[in-house]
Amino acid sequence: MNPKISIIVPVYKVEPYIHKCVDSILAQTFTNFELILVDDGSPDNCGKICDDYEQKDCRVKVIHKENGGQATARNAALDIARGDYIGFVDSDDWIEPDMYELLYGMCTKNNCEISSCTMNIYYKDKMIINGTHPLTIHNKSQAMEAIIKGDLYDEVVWTKLFKRELLEGMRFPVGIMYEDTAFTYKVIHKVGKVCCIGAPKYNYLKHDNSTMDRARKNISLDAIYVYEDMYKFIQFNYPYLIDLVVLKLANNCMRILNLILNSNNFEKYKKNYYKVGKILNSYFDKTVKLEDYPRNVKILLIVNKIHPTIYKFIIKKYQP
Repeated sequence: MNPKISIIVPVYKVEPYIHKCVDSILAQTFTNFELILVDDGSPDNCGKICDDYEQKDCRVKVIHKENGGQATARNAALDIARGDYIGFVDSDDWIEPDMYELLYGMCTKNNCEISSCTMNIYYKDKMIINGTHPLTIHNKSQAMEAIIKGDLYDEVVWTKLFKRELLEGMRFPVGIMYEDTAFTYKVIHKVGKVCCIGAPKYNYLKHDNSTMDRARKNISLDAIYVYEDMYKFIQFNYPYLIDLVVLKLANNCMRILNLILNSNNFEKYKKNYYKVGKILNSYFDKTVKLEDYPRNVKILLIVNKIHPTIYKFIIKKYQP
């Protein structure tokens, strides 16, 4: 008989964290699951640690593969997953003992294809709870609006449980950052109902080497391209939500422009700087009308529309 849940964990250079992560999964109060550990060519002892867990617990399955990144590791596990539902955990994080009991119960009791909880975020010097709210059930349109806004739940996959049928024919895009963003909204488009609750059952360890932290600091155009694809998708399927996507797209354009200007190596990124400025300008008629933008941001949009070089001058002159 197939397990009810397949839990997928990509593993790469996380030797100090992997025991805490895997032990938290094996200690779940919901026991009818398989745990798929994907050793993504990790150069440390992670591969052996994964094999040790497979020997100790029959619910653990291990895939060893050449390094290809988190998306390829998740995709490899999706190819063999047998559970009725699919969950994802990052190997430097850990989960509360009842997380999957809660998420599975939410799906089955409310006839939902996706359930979501919230998380505790651990910084070096503090911990914050990312959201507390009662059980909420959304239809597809409400869920799409909520995930784009970041209300109640966001674009990451690791706080969620997905019905496996939703993921048939779907895989994470390879070779880019923001693969969760590129993946999740397309899954939401296939649902009937999504349920979420503000119970912090996932523990996210925020450190400089985390995937999300690298993505935010990296001078890459991936986020812009992902949100441009989202713009086309939303414009066709949910046109009333288009301003929300424009806001995300413009914010990421300005984030990259500012990262380049603060990089102390403008010449290296000069081509991308002007490319991003051009992309931002192509949405000018929509961004300049956004109510969420204060006057000073709209002035920057106008300045960039005149010429990205003037934007560069203004930022350099008035940046504290």
